[in-house]
Amino acid sequence: MRRLLLSVLVFAAATSATAQEVVPWEEVEGDSTLTVAVRLATEGQGDSARVFVRARLSEVSPNDTLYPELLYAAGVVAADVDSATLYFRRVGIEYARSGWADRAHLRLAQIAFGAGDYAAAYRSAQRVLMDYPFSEVLPEAGFWAGRAQLEVGNGADGCRLLSTAAADAGDNVELAQRARYQLQRCAAFAQEGDSLGGDSAQARPAQPSAGTQTVYAAQVAAVQNAVAADELMRQLHAAGYDPHVVRGVDGLFKVRVGRFPDRSAAQRLANELRQRLGGSPFVVEEQQ
Repeated sequence: MRRLLLSVLVFAAATSATAQEVVPWEEVEGDSTLTVAVRLATEGQGDSARVFVRARLSEVSPNDTLYPELLYAAGVVAADVDSATLYFRRVGIEYARSGWADRAHLRLAQIAFGAGDYAAAYRSAQRVLMDYPFSEVLPEAGFWAGRAQLEVGNGADGCRLLSTAAADAGDNVELAQRARYQLQRCAAFAQEGDSLGGDSAQARPAQPSAGTQTVYAAQVAAVQNAVAADELMRQLHAAGYDPHVVRGVDGLFKVRVGRFPDRSAAQRLANELRQRLGGSPFVVEEQQ
């Protein structure tokens, strides 16, 4: 089936210019409802697009696997931001296991960012990063999470997220360029840290206690609950890996693979996981 890259700048006049700027392209297959609706909207037939999607929604049962795509399409061609938000929230909450939930949370992050609600933007982007570790939109979610962190003055996390987004953008050249552009701001954050002495408690790595040994693992994801962690571990087991979970002080369940005495071996495993399963595995230190 042919693949279409469609520019989805389809919110109506009620949408602010800033919010319009942050809505990305979509990649969809064939003549799906989303494809047709977007085509109508981008041709200036927004009302027709919405009528078309509503008709399809009335024909399909909410229990049908097609339903979350229809809700997502309704959000994309919605006449205003409030309506779009309601549709995307329904997808993310009611159909969290569907193939559209990650994209719905990404849309919510972009809408919140456009409205200047950076905390909400970060939370929605983090949902993608934590709950959908193999999502195709992980780099885009990392980009908006990073931008949101920069806007609230958290340069360390913001720059880390943007660096990862740039590295993982793949053939999405536009995303890589946007991430690198935002990374120019990181120099200012670094200078600010130097002016404060560069030795704050947050900046200093924790020192291992006596008698412990540092090992290295590849972290696949950090998820919010044990159910999501179990599901991810099941997928990793099925792929031939032996994962383990570390409960962080932040309450997250951090799913990791391997324990190696040197960082290079863990990095090779992280690269292998990235190539085989996708996502953004990275190397972490553990104490044992």
